[in-house]
Amino acid sequence: METQYVGKRVPRVDALDKVTGQAMYSVDVELPGMLYGATLRSPLAHAKIVEIDTSAALTVPGVRAVVTGKEFPFTFGHMIKDQPFLSIHKVRYVGEPVAAVAAETEAAAQEAVEKIRVEYEELPAVFDPRKAALDGAPIIHEDLGKYDHGNVYELVPGTNISTVMKYSRGDVEVGFSEADEVFEDEFYIHPVAHTPMETHAAVVQYTPSGKMLTVWSSADAPCQRAKDLAKVLSLSFNQVRFISTYSGGGFGGKGAIVAEGIGVALAHFTKGRPVKVIYSRQEELTASQVRLEAYLKLKTGVKKDGTLTAREAEIIWDNGAYSSKGPEVARRGTLTIFGPYRTPHLTLLSRLVYTNKQPSGAYRGFGTTQVTWACEAQIDIIAGKLGIDPVEVRLRNFYADGDPYINEQIMHTAGLRETLEKASQEIGWGQKKPKTTGTKVRGKGIATTIKGTNTPTDSYCFIKVNVDGSVTVLTSSVEIGAGQKTVLAQIAADTIGVPLASIHIPNPDTCSTPFDFGVTSSRTTYHMGNAICLAGQKVRRQILETAGEILKTDPERLTLREGEIIDRDAENQMTLKELMAKKYGGKGGAIQGEGYFTPAGSSLIKAKPGIEWMSSIFWMWATHAAEVEVDTETGVVKVLKIAAAHDVGRAINPIGCEQQIEGSVIMGLSNTLFEEFKMEKGRIMNDTLADYKVATTLDLPEIVPIIVESHHSEGPFGAKGVGEPALAPTAPAIANAIYDAVGIRFKSLPITREKVLAAIRNRKP
Repeated sequence: METQYVGKRVPRVDALDKVTGQAMYSVDVELPGMLYGATLRSPLAHAKIVEIDTSAALTVPGVRAVVTGKEFPFTFGHMIKDQPFLSIHKVRYVGEPVAAVAAETEAAAQEAVEKIRVEYEELPAVFDPRKAALDGAPIIHEDLGKYDHGNVYELVPGTNISTVMKYSRGDVEVGFSEADEVFEDEFYIHPVAHTPMETHAAVVQYTPSGKMLTVWSSADAPCQRAKDLAKVLSLSFNQVRFISTYSGGGFGGKGAIVAEGIGVALAHFTKGRPVKVIYSRQEELTASQVRLEAYLKLKTGVKKDGTLTAREAEIIWDNGAYSSKGPEVARRGTLTIFGPYRTPHLTLLSRLVYTNKQPSGAYRGFGTTQVTWACEAQIDIIAGKLGIDPVEVRLRNFYADGDPYINEQIMHTAGLRETLEKASQEIGWGQKKPKTTGTKVRGKGIATTIKGTNTPTDSYCFIKVNVDGSVTVLTSSVEIGAGQKTVLAQIAADTIGVPLASIHIPNPDTCSTPFDFGVTSSRTTYHMGNAICLAGQKVRRQILETAGEILKTDPERLTLREGEIIDRDAENQMTLKELMAKKYGGKGGAIQGEGYFTPAGSSLIKAKPGIEWMSSIFWMWATHAAEVEVDTETGVVKVLKIAAAHDVGRAINPIGCEQQIEGSVIMGLSNTLFEEFKMEKGRIMNDTLADYKVATTLDLPEIVPIIVESHHSEGPFGAKGVGEPALAPTAPAIANAIYDAVGIRFKSLPITREKVLAAIRNRKP
């Protein structure tokens, strides 16, 4: 199909608003009578709350409400309802909110917080999930068995294990017996901060008369958060309204209730006045959410030619004090530990464990990043021992179209081979290394990944053609900075046949925009894109039928292109604006269409009964190849180049795809070489960006994004997704390149200069 906009390098439709400062973020929301919130946080990792004295706080001028968990004793959690808005009986991590204040000014709110006195009875704490999983460990959630949770999550009451997931296929013992070599390795991947430019922020208003709760925030799944709050607070869905603001970065961190929770608690005690809560950078780093850290064990059987025969995997995830989206990470994200490779015999044990640390949650890649680290590092270990080129080992085992996945779903649009070939070619794989100059040694590494999307999920949209021919698209898909509005506008413009400039997509408002599962799981382009295609086709048909009536001709003779109605045997007949004027005259009116999409029922996700949930309506494939330079005198690792090839199905907006890939590579490099929490008894010591190091522009390599298009048969214009898998292969590619340079294998992240230098100095001759 010929397109005017899809596949083209279109500037972002929201670019002007952002560069001119017109875009509204949560911190920009100003309402009449607005108060400001501040939070008292726990200094202890695990303690009973004996008494809270708020009397002095109430005397501070301008204070309008002081709230504790006793006054607002509710708990929330999208998957396991285990987290209080404000701690009720005890605290479970340093930084947990204990009390909150709403006041006329930020200064008054903070002064009042400092006057609150809390008496604690300290309890034994546990910070290592491996120790927390053992019998006799201090119990963090005594009522675990009583929590409301989805029946897909297997809780273990009386322990700190909140989720267990087991899977097996074939017989691993048979697979190991068939192997010529068996490799056993242990890996560790650390927690990292989301570090968005915009910290968590929300404005919340509760109207007692109608029990109406309104939240302004950049939550990436407003419909889901509205549903969660309605259930927790015993409200109907139409009593909870989320109004989306622009997002100044999220990367998974804006997918849970964070600042919104403090605002909700306070707003119930401010007599209808709205409350704004803005997290400081310190709160963002210590009291929001982090990526789940993980301890991973892999045992893999391989034949001499590199063919995989069996893999046994065990993972212990650190969930921190509360669940958030951790249970689904430990369930669905875990599966990619087997990699994008055919392996006949498999077994897996994944356990998600509570500790007395900041809660963990969704982070770009949703578990894929953690398990890809272990999988791809071990694949290189295997290649080295067998004396086979790392690229060749991957090519001998990768999934191709027609191969069955681990649940017997037949793979489709599997573009992994092309990503491997293009990334390795771009990095100059196999070329002779340059001569070592002084203390600096170069090496190259490669890594691949597979990532699915949560299946099945739903998306709805409404499209309205206004009387002047402009088009309004109503969706609850949030623009989180990845160009969602632009991609959806491109799809709408080409489906209907109107200029891109005529499309307007307002920010979501759950009071008026239809349900969407959320901007998560790299699903928006595919799911909402398909919903827009369906609605756009309905609208286009109505336009042409109306034109046929007015022009007294068969609608089949007409087409709509760039807002012009054209007869196949004649010149342009009229514009869409003229058509709407003739149809509705001065009285006004609109042509409307609804789109609803779910992949449920698609033959593409058919799988073995009982484990269909492992299927994905589309699979994303990627390969990253890295070249590094290691200074053996200082331990400094300089990444010189990363080639990142991604199968996106079809690039609706190539610029957007390239930006997603480039941004993910930067995040991955930063995670790998720089970011690290320093912790003492559960307290994060490096709680500023001066001490929590992230990569800067001076640390960045040449990044070459490579788009591979496999054209998904059921995707909108053939598209899939790209947002999450773009991060996963970066860390193992860099680690593999370091090994190629200096012969040192790192199995624990981050790979800091101190670790590199120590390893070089301790290396046996």
